[in-house]
Amino acid sequence: MIDTLKSGLVTLINKFIPENEHQILFDSAPDFSDNSKAFFEYLKMEHSSSDLKLVWMVEDTSLLDKFSINRIQTYNKHSLMGFYQFFRSKYIVTTHNTFLEFKSSRQILINLWHGMPLKSMGYAEDSENPYLTSFRSHDDNYVLISTSNLMKNIMSSCFYIDARKVHITGQPRNDKIFRKEKSRDNLSKLLNKDITKYKSIILFTPTFRKWGDKIDGKSNPDVMGFNDYDDERFAEFIEENKILYLVKLHPFEESQYSKVLDDKDDVVLITSKMLQDNFLDIYDIMGASDILITDYSSIYFDFLLLEKPIVFIPTDLEEYTRCRGFVFEPYDFWAPGPKALEFADFITELNHCIQNPNYYEKERKLVNDIVNKYQDDKSSERVYNLVFGGKR
Repeated sequence: MIDTLKSGLVTLINKFIPENEHQILFDSAPDFSDNSKAFFEYLKMEHSSSDLKLVWMVEDTSLLDKFSINRIQTYNKHSLMGFYQFFRSKYIVTTHNTFLEFKSSRQILINLWHGMPLKSMGYAEDSENPYLTSFRSHDDNYVLISTSNLMKNIMSSCFYIDARKVHITGQPRNDKIFRKEKSRDNLSKLLNKDITKYKSIILFTPTFRKWGDKIDGKSNPDVMGFNDYDDERFAEFIEENKILYLVKLHPFEESQYSKVLDDKDDVVLITSKMLQDNFLDIYDIMGASDILITDYSSIYFDFLLLEKPIVFIPTDLEEYTRCRGFVFEPYDFWAPGPKALEFADFITELNHCIQNPNYYEKERKLVNDIVNKYQDDKSSERVYNLVFGGKR
């Protein structure tokens, strides 16, 4: 009841406070990441001479001073000043539909989201979930992006909105993965390590499985989920092939696996704090990777743009399908790469990818052309032209 009253009060106040036509508010989860961060950086770089006022909302108040030092105007999103900046912003750029329920009909919400879906989500997952009422847009000043005609229809269904509000632009965050040398520089500085000594850089990004009391599929004590996992053999393989093995988990899972990973020099857990402390996110370093490993994370839709090998490890596919489900099936087609269900097979397939970067090239290209209409570094520019057009 109290939350409902607060929501109603904020919405009411917002109707009477005029917006600054030049102010753009940015929000993301985690703070300063993903598509919002990429679009913000594009505006700072390409439109610095304009009269735009860019402000950030953050959850973590410890970031306020750090952002201030870097001349980024930042506010606690739950503070009075944070709400005031929200009221004054004409444009709201978000990765999670934040502020949708509070915005006035005059404000324009630009939902860049945080990836194209592979797994069921939104109305495609559970149309009875009461949370979804805040998932929908109720006015015309709402923009949602996608990466292809197919993804446009999927996003329309997941968000239960008119497909005409969904625009094919590509994702701003993917602009950065095409800049390989910059990605390598970012990674080297992040790790404080000479990465030129490695022959291959492999990025492992498993999907996040646990939501409250619900676990999608099975919980994996060894991160990768192989019943026959051999830690000693894995360490030997990494060393023999001069591999830098990067692990990027969901922030909620980092503490669970940190002890498993922290005793290996060439296996590095990339934490959210590491990235945030360096004003980076995973897309600032992804372009340095030679191979991606994942199970059901849709990050591979982005990695397809690099035209590099992907190894899939769907060790609990049947359970995961039953618990969570997919918007794209059959999984075997939409996951264009070798599938390893046992550790021995994983090592074999990984070795194939190292020896032959064109392994599964035709399958990757087929899916890439379906899910990524634009295969370039111009997505931020397309979002800018979509939102502002000839206004600036």
